Amino acid sequence: MKHLIGPQARRRRREVDGFSLLEVLVATTLMGVLLVVLLQVLTTALRAQETSLDHIQALLVAEKVLQENCEAQALAAATYQGRDGRFDYLVQVTPQYEVSHPHINQLVRCSLIQVTVSWRQRDQAKSLALQTIRTAVQKKS
Repeated sequence: MKHLIGPQARRRRREVDGFSLLEVLVATTLMGVLLVVLLQVLTTALRAQETSLDHIQALLVAEKVLQENCEAQALAAATYQGRDGRFDYLVQVTPQYEVSHPHINQLVRCSLIQVTVSWRQRDQAKSLALQTIRTAVQKKS
């Protein structure tokens, strides 16, 4: 015995059959575009984090070198360089002025100390500089 299917039953049956090929292609395309955008955002965030970390490490190296050179009593004119890990640094000590008092046997010397730290990041040269002015008191000879 055959059942006759009316037009409403046929329509209902087509609606529950599933997605059309066009719907699947559109959904797949949207998901692909969303995935590409998401990967670009994550890549940019990771690069920004790497850049920030490198700058913080370079700043710590510069502060350490600057602190070591601020302890020098003479503060005479000098230029020297060194390396700390993957960071190169250049230290320049430049006397700014000297003051002596005729009644006191001391000389007050003021010097500019500049530390420039450089490194390579993704085949690009990066650098930062810190500077300070330091005063030292010495006995006159």
